[in-house]
Amino acid sequence: CKIRSMARRVAVIGGGSSGLTCIKCCLDEGLEPVCFESSEDIGGLWRFKENPEADRASIYHSVIINTSKEMMCFSDFPIPGRFPNFMHHSYIMDYFHMYAEHFQLMRYIRLQTKVLQITPRPDFAHAGQWDIETEDNKGNREKHVFDAVLVCTGHHCHPHLPLKDFPGLDTFKGKYFHSRDYKTPEEWRDKRVVVIGIGNSGGDIAVELSRMTKQVFLSTRRGSWILNRVGPEGIPVDMVFSRAKRMMLGLLPLTVMGNLREKMVNQRFNHALYGLQPKHRLFSQHPMVNDDLPNRIISGTVIVKPNVSKVRGSSVIFEDGTVEDNIDLVVFATGYTFSFPFLPDHVISVTGNKTSLYKHVFPPGLEKPTLAVIGLIQPLGAIMPISEMQARWATRVFKGLLKLPSKTMMLKDIKGKEERMAQRYVTSQRHTIQVDYLPYMDELAMQVGVRPNILWLFLTDPSLCWKVMFGPVTPYQYRLCGPGRWEGARQAIFTQWERVAQPMKTRDVHMEKSHHSSLPLLLSVSAAALLSAAYYTRASLTSILPDISSHLDWLAAYLPRLAEPGWVMWPAGKPGTCKGRPLLGLVPGSVIGGGSSGLACIKCCLDEGLEPVCFESSEEIGGLWRFKENPEADRASIYHSVIINTSKEMMCFSDFPIPGQFPNFMHNSYIMDYFHMYAEHFQLTRYIRFQTKVLQITPRPDFAHSGQWDIETEDNKGNREKHVFDAVLVCTGHHCHPHLPLKDFPGLDTFKGKYFHSRDYKTPEEWRDKRVVVIGIGNSGGDIAVELSRMTKQVFLSTRRGSWILNRVGPNGIPLDMVFTRASHSMQAFLPYSVLSGLGEKALNQRFNHSLYGVQPKHRLFSQHPMVNDDLPNRIISGTVLIKPNVSEFRGSSVIFEDGTVEDNIDLVVFATGYTFSFPFLPDHVISVTGNKTSLYKHVFPPGLEKPTLAVIGLIQPLGAIMPISEMQARWATRVFKGLLKLPSMRTMLKDIKGKEERMAKRYVTSQRHTIQVDYLPYMDELAMQVGVRPNILWLFLTDPSLGWKVMFGPVTPYQYRLCGPGRWEGARQAIFTQWERMAQPMKTRDVHMEKSHHSSLPLLLSVSAAALLSAAYYTRASLTSILPDISSHLDWLAAYLPRLASRQ
Repeated sequence: CKIRSMARRVAVIGGGSSGLTCIKCCLDEGLEPVCFESSEDIGGLWRFKENPEADRASIYHSVIINTSKEMMCFSDFPIPGRFPNFMHHSYIMDYFHMYAEHFQLMRYIRLQTKVLQITPRPDFAHAGQWDIETEDNKGNREKHVFDAVLVCTGHHCHPHLPLKDFPGLDTFKGKYFHSRDYKTPEEWRDKRVVVIGIGNSGGDIAVELSRMTKQVFLSTRRGSWILNRVGPEGIPVDMVFSRAKRMMLGLLPLTVMGNLREKMVNQRFNHALYGLQPKHRLFSQHPMVNDDLPNRIISGTVIVKPNVSKVRGSSVIFEDGTVEDNIDLVVFATGYTFSFPFLPDHVISVTGNKTSLYKHVFPPGLEKPTLAVIGLIQPLGAIMPISEMQARWATRVFKGLLKLPSKTMMLKDIKGKEERMAQRYVTSQRHTIQVDYLPYMDELAMQVGVRPNILWLFLTDPSLCWKVMFGPVTPYQYRLCGPGRWEGARQAIFTQWERVAQPMKTRDVHMEKSHHSSLPLLLSVSAAALLSAAYYTRASLTSILPDISSHLDWLAAYLPRLAEPGWVMWPAGKPGTCKGRPLLGLVPGSVIGGGSSGLACIKCCLDEGLEPVCFESSEEIGGLWRFKENPEADRASIYHSVIINTSKEMMCFSDFPIPGQFPNFMHNSYIMDYFHMYAEHFQLTRYIRFQTKVLQITPRPDFAHSGQWDIETEDNKGNREKHVFDAVLVCTGHHCHPHLPLKDFPGLDTFKGKYFHSRDYKTPEEWRDKRVVVIGIGNSGGDIAVELSRMTKQVFLSTRRGSWILNRVGPNGIPLDMVFTRASHSMQAFLPYSVLSGLGEKALNQRFNHSLYGVQPKHRLFSQHPMVNDDLPNRIISGTVLIKPNVSEFRGSSVIFEDGTVEDNIDLVVFATGYTFSFPFLPDHVISVTGNKTSLYKHVFPPGLEKPTLAVIGLIQPLGAIMPISEMQARWATRVFKGLLKLPSMRTMLKDIKGKEERMAKRYVTSQRHTIQVDYLPYMDELAMQVGVRPNILWLFLTDPSLGWKVMFGPVTPYQYRLCGPGRWEGARQAIFTQWERMAQPMKTRDVHMEKSHHSSLPLLLSVSAAALLSAAYYTRASLTSILPDISSHLDWLAAYLPRLASRQ
């Protein structure tokens, strides 16, 4: 029989996301809602305001939601396909307004009306009604009577600020506040900041501030497991989980499931290495969601610290006894408390941030169930659809269509949940309202009668069932049947992946698939397997080496041609042998430029007994890495936030390791510190003439005989001077002259905004809330687009070709460039180019699908210098960076792209279009540059000189670090100058140059950035062969096996080239053995201990067996209909039992 309606007029307290869905659910059930909202607009938590308001939620300017649009939308109103997958708060507000307008909700909302108190009426036991007193913004009070109340005030209004836990805070000389008061980072430029708390807000604020501040310290009591928005292949991570996967995992004990998940997140980056790993298990705490934090930690801009023990003046003391001085700001990201000051305690009482609600909704002690709390949950998943489901249930209870169990049953349910919560989670006020998305949604859906019936779907609509069972558990699933069924639900499920892809379809991509025979791959893999077996059979290595050495010599000659370019492993001759003329005596040499290459050149000159004089036009060493606020003509210029893309162990000079405490990927300020340390240690600055510009360098009249050069210089006072040098090392780099192809962009003269080259970009503050186009997808273009996207209204990243994107943070969190070894390179040499590219592209697409993200180029992975950027995928999926094709023209303030799309109201265009290089001080017959190309033997020596007394150092674009390459070039050049080494004939050099140019043209797309491209290891070994310092792997395995193993199977750090031959360094072996210690050292800022759980293998065996049986049942779809009737009762039992099985482990 139909249950009599219990309520008609319903008060909704709060106009945020929960309040809006409550109004709609009331209307769906024929109730009369009145919503009281204290502010002037809907939106609640997601309504950004510059100034926080008391007793209201407050967010910072850059907040982006951590749940994807398909998972967070209301179940009968999909978020528009064009909206980003992870939305900025402004998009969320747009969606709320669309929702309110579509269902005409605003008419039921009284804005700027505060609820003062809600009390049961005297006859509540009979009528279940409530007295409500309100006050509007003018102070007018009003009393109302309602049949039911829906409380939607959330749990982010009252900041938890435990100041008493931090002794000495009253003496702090800086500023401190709660994270709710944080808005933007500009104020804290170059300051030192401590962020206390490692929740989502703490992580976001630390990451954002780290791009502005001098240093950020992220303090945590327990540590945290870190998840990311960008899931496998770039899909939103919360769309990876399905009902089937949940069912399979549900069969596993919680400890086993925790192990599996922890292993997965540690594959992204090792939480212990990064100082984040907590003692508790993955599912024992609400995890942080942050894609950028690992990159900021490995770059040293965020340092993880233990809990703060006390504050003293401007110093902060941590629990491990470490002290950080001169702290300017402390941000307390310490969470929130919730309360209901307008309700009597006997209705709802809150103690220790806990309250007793039946299924987190109904107070169990009321005589009539006419009050419900909506949205008072902390889900592992999206809150909007959960609030909606709570509201659907509550309104049907109010309507009298559903009944609650007895008070005893409700209290028993509450107690059971509290016990399971205490058993699973660490004690914390943030875990008092924790729920898991799918189990909780299904639990409520069972109450409402809308949980999808999987068995019935298999029988009636198998294709839909497949998507419901094995696809993401989107909210539309709860509109397929039962009360509130929506006709569009099936279509919404079938089109959900289209809406995921739509916002990133901003640039058409086509991938040219190469076709190759399987025979070369088979032969290559077989050869690789044989060679691998030889290396890994270490016990018998010495016995087989004599027999295979001749074959390996043949392989050494053959493999480079197979891979183009290749790598030669086996040098002819023993360590230290070299050919060349005898020592000639002291030679004065000129070094042009005091950057990284110039410093290495001075040092190499001194090592060879030469007399260097370095001319540096500026007042300081550092070259490219010396940051200045204002760019200077004919000098390199970088932006404030530049961090190098090669790790410290791979980029250091070969006999001077970078200090262990320095970050792995260094900010330009750290690089400058290292250069100063290097120059001081080897006393190099005494050989540098600062503020002295080289005007011209010409061969002396007797050059054919003497090989000497006339050099004219000018100091900063205009005084000119002439010099004679025996040799010249040119170290002017290739980032001085910006390439600004304005003629390629018609209408630029009509552009109403501002434009400049990326070398003129410094900081993003000026472009707050502007619309920006960045042209060019190299490293600078990517960095600038990402940085601006945190400030601007929108960034458009325009690219002609697209790009493959690498990241600094490699597998398990180690620097990516330390992953590659001599062994892996030798294995790659066996693979055809197309196969090698395919493998690399597959690996990159597993991180994120380049086609889906609109960045995939037509060319193969190794046909272009890739971009290195860890943050770009997250900015694309969040919609703050939109990838666009090349710009075709400008028209006023509009930019027209080659696909015909137009973006209006553009304020800034940044041309990240690279650089050209030239040598204006040299005659063309010495070095000529045409089309950004020049002919240099092994990128160092002009082949046409009668005497090899001029070399160009650092004119290369390596797939790897440039500093050790420049050093190796300088070692070779100075030994040539000294007469210890000879160059081949001009004919041989030209042949070598031509061969390299042909291989370059064959491999790379035509671009001025690829004219000086080299691969780190092959090029280093090629030069090392010239100098006589390439490590002899066979000799090392015979004489020092442990070192040989590290050289062969460890990262190819520069120290390897100091093990033997000229310039041998006694510390090289030790540097190699301690390189991983230096890699880890800067992240050892918080002690971590992992509690390993011990469990019997029997539950795992039973669980896996049950999972296998259940999987077999699902995957045997052909015979499914015959077995469904028999197993349905067992599946119902499993559904009820599995959560208890998992929670008990």
